[in-house]
Amino acid sequence: MGERKPIQLTPEQLELATQLTPLQRKYIIALVSSNMSQREAYVHAGGKATTPEAQDAAASRMLSQVKVKAFYESLMNSAATEAVMSKQEALEILTRSARVTINDVCDFTLQQIGEDEDGNPIMQTVWVMKHSDEIEPHVLEAIKSVTFTKTGPKIEMYDRNGSIKILSDLQGWNAPKESKISGEVAVTEVVRKVVD
Repeated sequence: MGERKPIQLTPEQLELATQLTPLQRKYIIALVSSNMSQREAYVHAGGKATTPEAQDAAASRMLSQVKVKAFYESLMNSAATEAVMSKQEALEILTRSARVTINDVCDFTLQQIGEDEDGNPIMQTVWVMKHSDEIEPHVLEAIKSVTFTKTGPKIEMYDRNGSIKILSDLQGWNAPKESKISGEVAVTEVVRKVVD
């Protein structure tokens, strides 16, 4: 059986729900809030049909009833609306992405890798990727790819500056740009079209 997601009903949806029997209500809520089939939702809601064919027929018949269908469509429309990313959510994701740095993903240390001819230490910066348990989920989302090359792993992050640019465009932070439109060309084209 499918995993159920919580549903918050609007006043309009509550009104539609009160016009249904408990079986009809439970059936529609189970159908919309999970990835159950119609038959599974019918059985989950307490439907009494015993054979798979009878369960399918009863579920289909129930969904074809006007009030049941109205409640179902109302819930599906809400689910579709919630599935679309809001502007606020997009801004939050872009902001988190813009704040992530490579230091959130890797640890850098200076290590001695040898000595020169005079016995002086030769130092090199070495990086180690943090364990996935140590990296915040929003930081993991900012990793574009991790590939393994001949010289070791290569980490590519999403472009911070790109996120900041998109944020500035969405928020209107950029100064207005001057645009000149040649009225003469536009008027000539309009006159030509009217005359033709």
